[in-house]
Formats: sequence, structure tokens, C-alpha cells
Amino acid sequence: MSSPSHSHPWIGRFVGDNQRYRLDQRLGGGGMGDVFLATDTRVGRQVALKLLKDTLVESTEMRKRFKREIAICAALPSEHIVKVSDCGVTPEGYPFYIMEYLQGETLGKLLRREQRLSVERTAKIISQVCNGLQLAHQGVNLPSGEHIQEVVHRDLKPDNIFLVSTDLGEWVKIVDFGIAKIRYEHTEQTSLTSTFLGTFRYAAPEQMMGDQNLDARADIYSLGVIIYEMLTGADPFGFSMQGHNMSEASWIVAHTSKPPKSLRSQPGCKQLSPEVEAVVMRCLEKEPARRFASVAELNEALQSATKRAVTGTGASIPETTIAQPRPLATQGSDLETLDRQLPTLPASQAEETISRPLQPPPVANPEATIIQPRPSSNSFAKEIREETIFQPRETKKTRKLPLSLLPIFGIIGLITIAIFGGIYTYFNLYLPRQSLNEIIILKKQLKYEDCIAKSKKVAPHEKIYEKVQEILNECRLAYANKLEKEEKSQEACSIAQEIPIDSPLYSEAQKFCEI
Repeated sequence: MSSPSHSHPWIGRFVGDNQRYRLDQRLGGGGMGDVFLATDTRVGRQVALKLLKDTLVESTEMRKRFKREIAICAALPSEHIVKVSDCGVTPEGYPFYIMEYLQGETLGKLLRREQRLSVERTAKIISQVCNGLQLAHQGVNLPSGEHIQEVVHRDLKPDNIFLVSTDLGEWVKIVDFGIAKIRYEHTEQTSLTSTFLGTFRYAAPEQMMGDQNLDARADIYSLGVIIYEMLTGADPFGFSMQGHNMSEASWIVAHTSKPPKSLRSQPGCKQLSPEVEAVVMRCLEKEPARRFASVAELNEALQSATKRAVTGTGASIPETTIAQPRPLATQGSDLETLDRQLPTLPASQAEETISRPLQPPPVANPEATIIQPRPSSNSFAKEIREETIFQPRETKKTRKLPLSLLPIFGIIGLITIAIFGGIYTYFNLYLPRQSLNEIIILKKQLKYEDCIAKSKKVAPHEKIYEKVQEILNECRLAYANKLEKEEKSQEACSIAQEIPIDSPLYSEAQKFCEI
């Protein structure tokens, strides 16, 4: 909040009740809105005013939601969450809220300048973020007496983490609490880009899938992406290396289906400890249940891993525990069970098997066995028995495979398993998941006809079939509603009748066919 800007149409304007706030200069902005240095003329104090870009389109309900979310933000008690003191709406319908004025820079600006941070500095910053999130995730009591069970940020990213320089070091403040939820509720019926503006890079898979009941683990996933970038200077999916902006669809597919790259495989990151990598990779699990259960647990694990990395104490986590990302885990299916059943060879063992030929087991020298005198009176009989055992039988010769060929057959076996496993994963996991993502995108982009057409191509035996049927019926209903508004009642009825009787939307669909 400390980078002034040149002239701006809002500079010099007054907003708020009784024209309370005067906008003095623009400090910065992003996809959601602009931040201004303003003066609270009532008390003569400098404040930060964030003016959101979206209008409330004269919706009384949205105004109530906006005020309620701001009240929740204002009630959050943490010193690591920016203090919100007031809110309002301009005559043009633009919502704004008032925050404490912070002098420093965002984590995003720091990373754009320094690319990557040390493990120690990363751990100190993330520890404060976790402390702020922990209080929010525990819930909050509003002045009205209402208790909010859990406050999830929903839009964690480096530009929403502010660093204030103090005599004791960097002090962290989290900004924009609850604003992503307000935007989602306001724009959910417009387009995908509007709904997730500025958050594709950091949003959790379940958020991409449109889950309305997000919990703390969505914030933990976003933190995983942030920590990954702080330590490597890159994103977990290799997009940064491609040198251009990625589409929204690419991010959705990556977050929901693509395994993240190993932290230590990134250029210049081999020195990072396996323990630190394990913490980050656990945050990036596709399934919420496989992540840390709370930010407190994440914080404890990260601090412990950082301490061991810096001091060299404590046991190390084997590299093989993190070198194999789980492919395409899917909620609500048995794909994960299949993944566990596929044979997996640890990386270190595979390298050793390939690079070192198999050695034959030591064989005793039969001659040495025969000529050794035996003290027992039955030594002659024993020698005969031993001789029978160790001397090859000429009448039954066994042809053995040359030992030099054994490593080759071992490698061929591993390659065969890998090929068939890859083929199975591609056709049974990746392609169906990609198809589901495309259907979700079509629905959110309001391309209902394309959504319906693509959904109908999914066969009943596919694991995504039930989920696709839900989306298909939602697209049918939305399309019928659109046709009804265009006064195409007969077509709307025809589409609505395709919704089966066992669908929860069936009764609602019948209204389009009422005379």
C-alpha cells in the first residue's frame, strides 16, 4: 500500500456517509479493484480505501451480503489480519471498504523482485500467515451475537499478503478476507473469468469444481502454491517456464488433474531438504483429506522441517516418500484405490536395479566339501551324500539363463509395468477427468448447449458418469430458463422434459411445461 500512482479519475473525490473519505492517491490495484490512500475527514487520519471494480447492480441482497462479509472481516481479532473499520457503496454502485493504512510491500511485489526466498525467511512469513488464518478458521463472534463457525479466506495469494518492516523484522498482514466470497456470490451467474478473476493460479481443486462448502483446507492448498513459489520462483505445474500467461482452463486442469512437480526438481532447488519438500507437497494434495488438517498443523510441520534443514538435526524423510506424486486423485471415486494397487518401485531402488547387474548367489565349492575329512565314523557315508548333492547329474542337465541377461529382463519387466500403468492411467483417469473439467468450464461459461452435448457423450460405465449427469441436468435447467426468457417456451419445455424424474431438479423443471 505504498506505491503512489499518477492522476486517476477517483482522486479528489469524496465517498462514504456524509462524504467522509477523500481519495488522495492511488497506491495500487489488481484484478478485483484499486487501493487508494484516503483521508478520514472526520478524524483527520490516513486510511487505505479499496474500491472494488464490480458494481452491485442495484441489488439490495448483494448490498446486505457485502456489509455482512465486511462486518465479519472487521470482527477478526488477529494482529496478522488487516483491520477493517468501515464500508460503503458509491453512487455508481461500486462497493468499497476502509482498512488501516500499511506502509511496506506485498509478498507478490517482493517475489517479483527477488524471485525466490530462503527457507528461513519463507518459514517466518508463512508462520505469521498461519497464525492469522488459525484465528479466522476458528470462527468469530459478530457484535450482533451471531457466531460464524469458520471464516475461510478463499483468495490467498502473494498480493494479499502484506509485509510491514519493523525493528523486529517483517510483520505480516493478510488482506481481502471474505472478498472472494462476495465476488463469487455476486458473479456466479456471469462468467468463469469474473468468478475466479485473479485466483486461478492459487485456487484449490475443490474451489475450481464449484464446491460451495469450502473449509480451511482450501486455504492450505493456496498456501502450498505460495510456499512453492517462495522457495523455487516457479509454480508447481511448470507454467512459469513457458514464458506466457496461461488460460483459465489450463489452470483448472492443472489444479484438478495434473500432479505437481517435485520441489527439488526445480532449477537450483536440489539443496532443499526432503522434509521441507514433503510439507509443501502435502499442502498440494488434490483431495482435502490428504492435506494438513489445520494451518496450526501445517505451521508446526514447516517450522520443524526448517529447523532440521538449517541445523542439520533430526531424521530425514526418505526422498522416495515425496518423489512420486499421486496421479489424478478424484473425490468421491475409487480412483485412489486403483492408484494404491498399481506396483510402485522407489526411485532409488529403480536406479540401482538398472545401473547394477544382478549378482549370482555364492555357490559352495563341491571339491572343498568332498575332501574335507570328517571326524565322525559315518564320514564316508556323509561324503557320499554331499557328493551326490553337489555333483551335477549328467542324466538331467538343466539349461540356465545366462546371468548377464537377468538385468535386461528385469528392466523390460519394469518398463512393461510402467507402459501398461501409464496407458491405464491415461485412458481411465486422465481423459475422463479432463472431460469432466471441460464440462464444468462449459457450464460456468454459460455455454449450455455445448455442455449438454458433451455430457451426453459420457458413457454410463465411466467413473465420472454420475457427476456428469448432475451437471448435465443443471445445464438443461439453466438452458430452459434462458429459452424461457427469450420467449421460446416450447423449446424450453422440450429441454426441461429431458431432466429425469429421479433428479432433484425434476420438480423445478416441470414449471417450464405448465400451461
